[in-house]
Amino acid sequence: MRENRRGVFRKNAFTFGSVLLDGGEVSCLVWDATEVGAQIEVDGDHVVPDRFPLRVSAGAEPRAAAVAWRRSRRIGIAFEG
Repeated sequence: MRENRRGVFRKNAFTFGSVLLDGGEVSCLVWDATEVGAQIEVDGDHVVPDRFPLRVSAGAEPRAAAVAWRRSRRIGIAFEG
């Protein structure tokens, strides 16, 4: 069993969100989310910068996010502010 090192309850989200970039929006799959961060997956050919606004679900307000880790197409992010 994997150890939960977050210290915050993780909620399985499995929703579609959006990474907001200067050139528009890139759809992403939000695997799980907490009050302080989330795990997302983007299509392999999209470049995601180290900091970006993230909309966790349709209609949600974007939140400032920073990349904490990257593993192939999956990205762990920490919400800022």
